[in-house]
Amino acid sequence: MERFLRFAYAERDGVHTYVARVGGQDMPEPLWPGLWEQSYPSAPQLSPYLRHGITNASGEALAVWRALAWALTEGTERHAIPSYYRDEAAGLLGVDRAAIRTVGWEYEVDVERADWPAADRGFVPARACVPLRPAPDGWQRAHRARAGLFRLDTFAQLTALELAVAGDAASEITLFGLSPAGPGSPGLMEALDRPDRPELREVLRPGDVFVDLAVVRDPPTGWTNYLTVKALDPTDRVWHLADHYSAAFGRYLAMVPRLRTFEDFHAAIDDLLAAPRTGHQR
Repeated sequence: MERFLRFAYAERDGVHTYVARVGGQDMPEPLWPGLWEQSYPSAPQLSPYLRHGITNASGEALAVWRALAWALTEGTERHAIPSYYRDEAAGLLGVDRAAIRTVGWEYEVDVERADWPAADRGFVPARACVPLRPAPDGWQRAHRARAGLFRLDTFAQLTALELAVAGDAASEITLFGLSPAGPGSPGLMEALDRPDRPELREVLRPGDVFVDLAVVRDPPTGWTNYLTVKALDPTDRVWHLADHYSAAFGRYLAMVPRLRTFEDFHAAIDDLLAAPRTGHQR
């Protein structure tokens, strides 16, 4: 059950890379029976989906991956690209579309490839969902090849991005943790909006952390989940946080038979997703 938090390490092209690779059918299934058996409350703070991005399809393990991604970028200025569903993400974050910061490149890890080096495609031309009916307006047509780069200040906002992209069989969220000593978001936006294809080693600065969540919600496809962490400097935080969340997942697994109500479930999930006590607050 803890296999979904095992990372492999490699140094590629001057970047230290840590990858958790899990086949769709090997990811732990949703565990609490209430996710199937009970009707979800409509109140956001009581709904497993609206509060945690957890359902009987997208279970607790994927939420743990998001919590680990958030903990890995602790102490940084966080910016994220929700692949394809830019406008849906903006709506959930309360960002007016005129204020969306858009870029021409986004990162892609191909879940249809089971071989990690082949799956890691790097930066690819950005694209965004454009409606067919009603017909797209002028802004949507002009920005169909632009990804949204969103500043995130809370873990709840990362969960909102999950809600934006969760409707497909697979989805991807890329999180950039920028060091306070670096150039910040203007430098990142410039790197992701230049005419030629950027390389990650050129985008990252010392102290930055890159995390990509490419996940599968339809296990019969045979696709592969990837949690990718990259940085210019090696870090032990990946191993420490993987140990922390593995232990938390084990405690949650033992607690599941005792969960009866949504209040019980939320308390257990809050404990499961909590960062180590020595870190900053999420």
